[in-house]
Amino acid sequence: MNIVTKKVLSLLPPALACGLTLVSAQDPLTTFPESYALQFENEWVKVVRVHYEPYAKLGPHAHTAMASAYVYLNDGGPVIFKHIGTEYGPATRPPTKAGSFRIFRGLTEIHEVENTSPLPSDFLRVEFKTEPTGVRALRGRFFREPYPEGENLEKVQFENEQVRITRLVGVAGRTIDMATTETEPSLLIALTPVLLHVKDGRGSASELNLGLGQERWIAVNRTVRLENTGKEPAEMLRFDFRTPPVK
Repeated sequence: MNIVTKKVLSLLPPALACGLTLVSAQDPLTTFPESYALQFENEWVKVVRVHYEPYAKLGPHAHTAMASAYVYLNDGGPVIFKHIGTEYGPATRPPTKAGSFRIFRGLTEIHEVENTSPLPSDFLRVEFKTEPTGVRALRGRFFREPYPEGENLEKVQFENEQVRITRLVGVAGRTIDMATTETEPSLLIALTPVLLHVKDGRGSASELNLGLGQERWIAVNRTVRLENTGKEPAEMLRFDFRTPPVK
């Protein structure tokens, strides 16, 4: 059980806390390791890589209780989530587009999953382990943005008190300058394979080669310059965490 779940349990009535403990025991990372894999985690964020085979059917397991962004890595078909022990019935996730993302608040529930498509479904679940502020705004779907040929793109697609999500595109041979504040670190997720030359404000340099869906953490109070040394545009999502981690 992680520290966020323990914090939530301490604030709930005993009956609800018992139910949440049951949900925690049905962690999909252990129940269905072929479909859910932990990719990255620190005190701010948890990134789970999800893969549903064509026509896959997964038995009961827990939905995350943390607000999350779902970053879609391929064009996938409809997926049905069958909720157990709730007043609401099954929900169908519509087809997804690679490079898009959805955000939603956390839910304490158990569900089954059925991929109704001949296509696999691949995505990241980016779970926010920070103080939940402005959760009512955590909803919506966001897609790739057009940009002029040969020019970079840097556009905030979602922002509330808890998190800011910015879409970045660095064309070949161009640079993107980034800075984190003393209280707000960042997570970068590659939406395409990217090859970057990275210079930080402390004078060090390195090469960064990220595959589709891989991440790079940028700690607080850092400045970096990212130069796209590849041949294709480098597309990324930047998550800025605006509230502190839940202790």
